[in-house]
Amino acid sequence: MNTRVFKKSIPLIAAIVILTLLFIYLEKNTSRYALQVDKSKGLNQQSIHVIESLTSNKAVKFEVYTRADSSIGKKIKQFFAPFKRINPEIQIEFIDPTTQPSKARLNAVTIQGEMVLRHLDETSLGKINITELSESAVVNAIRKLQNSQDEWLIFAEGYGMQSVNDDTDSGLSQLLLHLKKLGFHVARMPLNVSLILPDNVKAIVLPSPTEILDNEMVAWLQTQMDKGIAIWWLNDIDNTQPQLELAMDMMIGEKSLINDEDYSGSITEFPNNIITENFNQPIYIAEANAIIADGFTPLIQTQNKENLAVSRQLNNSRIVITGDADFINNQYLNVAANKALSTRIIDWLLYHDDRINIPVHINENTQLYLSQTQLVLLSVVFLLLIPLLFLFIAIKQWRASRA
Repeated sequence: MNTRVFKKSIPLIAAIVILTLLFIYLEKNTSRYALQVDKSKGLNQQSIHVIESLTSNKAVKFEVYTRADSSIGKKIKQFFAPFKRINPEIQIEFIDPTTQPSKARLNAVTIQGEMVLRHLDETSLGKINITELSESAVVNAIRKLQNSQDEWLIFAEGYGMQSVNDDTDSGLSQLLLHLKKLGFHVARMPLNVSLILPDNVKAIVLPSPTEILDNEMVAWLQTQMDKGIAIWWLNDIDNTQPQLELAMDMMIGEKSLINDEDYSGSITEFPNNIITENFNQPIYIAEANAIIADGFTPLIQTQNKENLAVSRQLNNSRIVITGDADFINNQYLNVAANKALSTRIIDWLLYHDDRINIPVHINENTQLYLSQTQLVLLSVVFLLLIPLLFLFIAIKQWRASRA
């Protein structure tokens, strides 16, 4: 009897499988049957405007360091298809780093698929390395290349601070390499109250000073902010800076739980802040102090809404304070989206507001996205109707056998 029931159920099972596969196929390929041809394939309107402007002396070329026939190469070619449809002047050149290692070294290429963006006009200098295959990363790189300015980001040294020359896990050498690849002008500077900074210095990073900054040094930093220089102060566990906290009208609190149980963990949701607008990627925090501050805008928060990072717009300058310094060090910079958030913070400090609001666009057909109605429909079919159908068939066969 069981064999007979199974044989009779084969057409039904086949029909269910075919309908399910058809449902998924149509869901993933709906755009193919649209009546109107959309060249942008869902690109952000800001991105389309930037892409359309890349003509004549603004035309660009992407050097992609991988083989064109490799899986990475094919994915990159597919990614740039809507760019090319909007603007055919955009050029993509694939370079095999195994056959041209000297060219890869010359352009500081370190990973397969890394791209170097440069002007098509060879007389125009400048280049930007891109290590993330996303609309946001590519369009922001184009903006950086087209609007290159002589502005400098300074990493302060001394007072026990982390160093961009340190290759250990606690150092910042990976961040320095990342920023230079993106075209930022970066320099080191020992903190000294007698220093007179050039006019092209736009921001100072204070990476976790462990020694107390005295009143004279804090006054010097305030003078720089009055001149329009932005400050990013990265505090860390067990560090306090009483004079700096007083000058910035805030306090460093106790170590905070990221969630209900752990001091370390991922953060996936962010408060309303221009720095994290459209930022839909998780970051990883390895322990952080709470920041108690009025007049600041929350940037990173725990599940219990304790502030781990805040920002503030002053009359002439900007400030970012983070209760964790480790998320930008060599050990954690490449974890989750820590690198992307660090870049956004620096862009905001340098008033590059137009670069940071493009959402990260997920490549099409890599995941199946269902609406709430579709999820309910699938649940009803698979969890209710199909079991009831098989139950009906079983009861019918049982009654037939009894008869």
